[in-house]
Amino acid sequence: MEDALMVLTFRRHFRMLTAVLIGSMALAACETTGPSSYPDRTAEQQRPDLPEIREEEFVTVPQADRNDELVRVAILLPFTNPSENIEAAAASMLKAAQMVAFESDNKRYLLIPKDTQGTEEGARYMAEEAIREGAEIILGPLFSESVAAVSDVARPYNIPVIAFSSDSEVAGNGVYLLSFPPEAEISRVTQYALQQGYARFGLMAPYSEFGDRVARSFSTEVYNRGGNIVHTERYERSADKMIEPARRMAQFADDEFVPSYVTPRVMNANSNLAAGASSIINGDDPFRAPEDERGTGVIVNGDLSQGGYQAVLLPEQGRLLRALAPLFPYYNVNVRQVKLLGLSAWNNPLLTREPALNGGWFAAPDPSLAEGFKRRYERAYGERPARLASLAYDAALLTARLSQLPPETRFSVDTIANPNGYLGADGLFRLRSDGMVERGLAILEIRPSGIEVIDPAPRSFVEQVGF
Repeated sequence: MEDALMVLTFRRHFRMLTAVLIGSMALAACETTGPSSYPDRTAEQQRPDLPEIREEEFVTVPQADRNDELVRVAILLPFTNPSENIEAAAASMLKAAQMVAFESDNKRYLLIPKDTQGTEEGARYMAEEAIREGAEIILGPLFSESVAAVSDVARPYNIPVIAFSSDSEVAGNGVYLLSFPPEAEISRVTQYALQQGYARFGLMAPYSEFGDRVARSFSTEVYNRGGNIVHTERYERSADKMIEPARRMAQFADDEFVPSYVTPRVMNANSNLAAGASSIINGDDPFRAPEDERGTGVIVNGDLSQGGYQAVLLPEQGRLLRALAPLFPYYNVNVRQVKLLGLSAWNNPLLTREPALNGGWFAAPDPSLAEGFKRRYERAYGERPARLASLAYDAALLTARLSQLPPETRFSVDTIANPNGYLGADGLFRLRSDGMVERGLAILEIRPSGIEVIDPAPRSFVEQVGF
C-alpha cells in the first residue's frame, strides 16, 4: 500500500523527474506521497476562482490509520498556480523536502504533499484534508494569506505550522515562520558595522511595505546599539526616480571615515522600540511620508554637528541596485570612505561588476554551507534548486529529526523552539516561541574578484556576544 503512495504524478515541473531518479528512490517509497488535489466537485459546488484539476494528474492519499507508527508531515505548497515561477519554486521546494525523506532513512517519516494552488481557500481545504489524514505538523504554505487560513484550521487541533512566509503578522500561537526576514540581516550587518567603528548611518529605502519594514528595523537596531541615523531618504522603485533622492542623500555623507565606537543604549521594556529610536510620535511615521510630501527627505536622530553618515544601508537588489549605487560617487560621495551596506539580495555575482559596490558589506547565510546543499540537490535532480528550496529542506530536516522523539514531545513548543537551534542548508537557525526565526549569518564583502566572507557565520547561538 505504501508503495502506491509513492507515485509521483506531478503536474508540469514534476514530470522532470527522470526514470533513473524514480528508480533510485523506490527503496524509500514509504517516505513520501504524491501531492493531493481537490477532489471532483459538482458544478454547483466548484469555486470559480479555483482552476479545475483533472483527476488523473494527481494521486490522493488514502485516509490514514492513526494507530500505525508513521509520523505524518504535510507540506502545503502552490504546485499549480497561474505563475510559472511560483509553480517552479513550489516544485523545487518539494524536491528539497523529499531529499530529507530519502537521506534520513527514517521509515516512520511520511511526507504528504498538498496542493494549495496559491489561494486561501485551497490552503484551508488542504489543511483540513491533511489533518483528517493524520498529519501531526504542517509545513507551509508560502503566502501570508494562506498561512493565516491554515492556522485557523490547525490551532483547534494543536497542530503546529512551520510556514515559509516572512510576514510577522501571521506568526505565533503555534505558527512558526521559517523564512529570510530582513530584520535578522539588518541586525547582523548593523552590529558588524558598529564593531568596525561606523557609528553614524544613512538609509535609502523604497516606498513599499518592505521599505517600511526595513526602515523601522534599521532605526531600532541603530539606536539600541548606540549609533545614530543622520539622514534617510525614500524613493519610488525606478531608476529615474532614485536620482533626486540620491542627490539629497549625498549631501549628508561624511568626507572621511574616522572610527567611532559607541555604547549600546538601554531598551525601554514598555515599547517595541527603544525610547527615542525614531521620530514616531503620536502615530507620525517619518519613514512613511504622505504621497504629496514624498521626496523631501527626513532627518532622524540627526546631529550633524558630529559629522555626516559613515555608512548607508541600501536594501535594494539587482538592476535597480546597479543603478542606485553609482549615484553616490556621481554626487561626490567617496565610497571608499563611506561604507555601502546591504542585505542578502546583494549575494549576486553580477554586482561585482559595479565599481561603486566594491567594498560593500552585506549579511547573508554562509555560502559554503548553502553550496553543499545545492550540490546534493543537483546530484539528485540534475538542476539547481530554487532560492526557497532550502527553506523546505530545513523544515523537513527539522521535522524528520523530531519525529524520532515520543509523540507527546516531538512537536511541542519547547521542542520546536529549542534555544540551541539547528544547523540546516543555510547554516544556523532557530525558531522562537513567538513564531519568528533567528539565523546565524555571515558578513560578506563585494570585491571585483568575487564575493568573499569576511566574518563567518556563528556555529552556535551561545557564541553570539557583543552588541
